Amino acid sequence: MAEKPTPKGIEELAQVKFVGPAKAEAIIEQLGINTVEELVEVSKNGELQKVKGIGAALAKKIHAAAKEALQASAAEVKDAQKDAPKKAAKPAPTEKTKAAPAAQKAEKPTVEKKTEKKAAAPAKAPKSAPEKMTPLPKPPAQPAKLSPRDARVLRFIETLRCPACGHDDFDRGATTLTCKACHREYNFHSGVADLAPPKPSGRSVTQRLMESRIYARFYEDIMRPRLTGIISDRTLGEEYILAGEMLDLEADSRLLDVAVGTANFTRYFAQRLLELSGSDEEKSLVVGMDLSWPMLETARTYLRRDGLDDDVFLIRGDAARIPARRGAYNRLHCAGALHLMDNIDEALRNFARVLEADGICVISTFIQGDGLLRRTLKRAAEVPTQFHWFTREELHQRLRRAGFEVMEDSIAGDAITVKALRT
Repeated sequence: MAEKPTPKGIEELAQVKFVGPAKAEAIIEQLGINTVEELVEVSKNGELQKVKGIGAALAKKIHAAAKEALQASAAEVKDAQKDAPKKAAKPAPTEKTKAAPAAQKAEKPTVEKKTEKKAAAPAKAPKSAPEKMTPLPKPPAQPAKLSPRDARVLRFIETLRCPACGHDDFDRGATTLTCKACHREYNFHSGVADLAPPKPSGRSVTQRLMESRIYARFYEDIMRPRLTGIISDRTLGEEYILAGEMLDLEADSRLLDVAVGTANFTRYFAQRLLELSGSDEEKSLVVGMDLSWPMLETARTYLRRDGLDDDVFLIRGDAARIPARRGAYNRLHCAGALHLMDNIDEALRNFARVLEADGICVISTFIQGDGLLRRTLKRAAEVPTQFHWFTREELHQRLRRAGFEVMEDSIAGDAITVKALRT
């Protein structure tokens, strides 16, 4: 029976690995449980899979984590009872301790009256050399507390990987990042890191068009809405909402938006995360990546306009060789780009590599749709345009092959948005 979530119940379930506050709230609402013991039972009986966004693989992991949390809690209680301090009894005085003061009194040497008489007059104390004092060591200087912006910059740099040698440690200069292994230097200025590999993967005609400044200038206001209107039954605004819901964003989400374009989706996600994290905005991290400089420059302009330039970092990079550490992110989004990539499978493998286990991947792309003539024309157009039209089954199969478990998808016209979990 459904139950209204309480802060206490959410807090208890959220402590279990792989759950988190959002899933904890959904579990309580849909299954009516509030404790870790109940979570162990429902995950054991298979009921956990009734909750939206929890598949068989994730349910199995949550069950194991809940059992582990329950055992750890029981062990802590047992240890606390075992080590409870007993009240120490005051030892009774023995004959030996009673006799000690008397013995000390008897041992005190007697002083002659003459000495006592002299002692009666105040005697000058002999001058003694002043005792040399050892100076106390100075306490270590406390490191200056980083500003929220500087803390986010460091967190961003810690996610990066050198595209040339694969090393993931950098020296930061005023406007550069230098790989400590191969000493290759990359530009890093105004929150934008140029980490494009020396030789990017092949680019289609459409991709090269997107590197045009004119196209980048009109992409968000004219090109993208028109393309969405032709291909999809949803508006661009509805696409934002759908992607945000599928990503299941939380206050501590670390999001990479691949093929970010002018950061239209990214700005929407950043606003959502700011609302979720409130004053503790250092928890989340939002990064957009694209290979086109004009797109990134336009994205930076829009981010400044919306007051988000301190909250979003940008990377110039290749989707087939993402310059990020393994497991650096727990959310990944890619909209309107997978069908343009030269090596789709390599890109998907990179998506899986940079996501941590059970990280969420949301991809929006285009499918062939229904009708023989329609499919035939689209296949014929693939060669000159290098624009790949997927079938639903093909997209699911490619995702599974790359290391994902497909959770759900949504089709509108010839557009598809799919949510997958990193296994």
